[in-house]
Amino acid sequence: MLRVLSACAPKMSSYFSNYQAKCTFRTVVYIASSRTLSTHEDPSVLMPHYKSLVDRGLYREREYARFSSARIFGASVQDGGKNVEIQWNNGTKSRYHSLWLRQSCHCPSCRHSSNLPSVNFNDVDVAAVIVRAETEGDKVLKVTWSDDPYHTGVFPPPFLKRYSYSDRDREERNEDMKMVFNTNPKPSIPEVAYSDVMKTELGLYNWLKILNEVGICLVKDVPTRALEVKKVAERIAPVHATVYGETFDVTDKPNPLNVAYSEQRLQLHMDQTPYESPPGIQFLHCFRFDKEVKGGNSFFVDIFHVAETLRTTHPEEFRSLVRIPATFDNTFYTRDVRFHMVYQRPHIALNHDGKIVGVTWHPSMIGPLMTKEEDVEEYYRAYKCMATMVNTFPYQYNCRLEEGDLITFNNRRILHGRHHYDAKSGDRHLQGCYVQIDEFKSQVQVCSNTVGNGKLATRVGNLDWQ
Repeated sequence: MLRVLSACAPKMSSYFSNYQAKCTFRTVVYIASSRTLSTHEDPSVLMPHYKSLVDRGLYREREYARFSSARIFGASVQDGGKNVEIQWNNGTKSRYHSLWLRQSCHCPSCRHSSNLPSVNFNDVDVAAVIVRAETEGDKVLKVTWSDDPYHTGVFPPPFLKRYSYSDRDREERNEDMKMVFNTNPKPSIPEVAYSDVMKTELGLYNWLKILNEVGICLVKDVPTRALEVKKVAERIAPVHATVYGETFDVTDKPNPLNVAYSEQRLQLHMDQTPYESPPGIQFLHCFRFDKEVKGGNSFFVDIFHVAETLRTTHPEEFRSLVRIPATFDNTFYTRDVRFHMVYQRPHIALNHDGKIVGVTWHPSMIGPLMTKEEDVEEYYRAYKCMATMVNTFPYQYNCRLEEGDLITFNNRRILHGRHHYDAKSGDRHLQGCYVQIDEFKSQVQVCSNTVGNGKLATRVGNLDWQ
């Protein structure tokens, strides 16, 4: 199937022992055959590694739906065995380091059928190089390392393409996952029907897709029953409990422990910022909102859009909020469940490529600044700049919830606020809960792979460096 050309050692029987000594390695090029199987040939004999991957459930075309059509046209060992270059059926190329391949090996000894690697790096020779790379048809890459000639590493192309770290592939993934912002001066909130969300997989996917890409979506005609909000949330994942319980009621209460449980205006904020992982998707179900109630309208702003704008218009202040850690504080000893949460982190988090992967913002949970003395004034000047931008941002969503509405939004991306209302003029009662952000993103990808077109999930603000 393949012809191997090598300048190392004249006899393959002594190849590996000679290599371990003082072999000078040259680039090895492999040309894949285009021969197809006849109807009388058994694929399990001609492609045993492919069959093994399929039998063990590791040829995961559905999980890597975006890359399921990837096929290998050729492979070559390069850089003295440190890298393998693959030529793909679409004409592009990717390179993989010997150690990257060693950890990612899909052979029965290195990867369980659960798709979890079992390679113990304590036993890996980091000086070992690749001495042979070839393909099994166009569906499997096979690799042999210098430290173990009897170990054949095997890799399915969809896996290799999904995790390729070539500049071109990384940029394509970035385009797939980047947030797109609404620049309509009066943006409208997308809507879906409760019945579609609850009864069909396509309806669920459409809702998740909007939540993922836009960050906010209004579910209409939800029955005004207690805990219906939890049933809707559980279409995604189990409810994420906090110190406020699995669900919480947002209505005017005497002597409230939280300003949300009053008629006061709420500034734009993200919930539960003192948590290491603040809640992900927030659900607020409108039980009752009397028409006579004056005020109480909701408003929302995309904090990632604000942060990107700050980077462009006020780069110095942006850098300050990336560098100087703020304090987020939520402490209560006068309630049944006492808690003392203090967490320090910068408002804006970047990945290794300088892309924004997290923003934390809650004016009412900002604690005393604890930083170097020379950073205090710089921080507050930058904080003032961003606070002004948040509150005057032109691309703001506005709505007055109606009974039966359930507003759903990404708490890690979309800030929410509420205008003051007169509690004496009527009742306003919402019931809420959360879903963990990583479980939300997981379900977005599952639905995209099984119902949609396999698009990678848009970034969700969970500090993931992808």
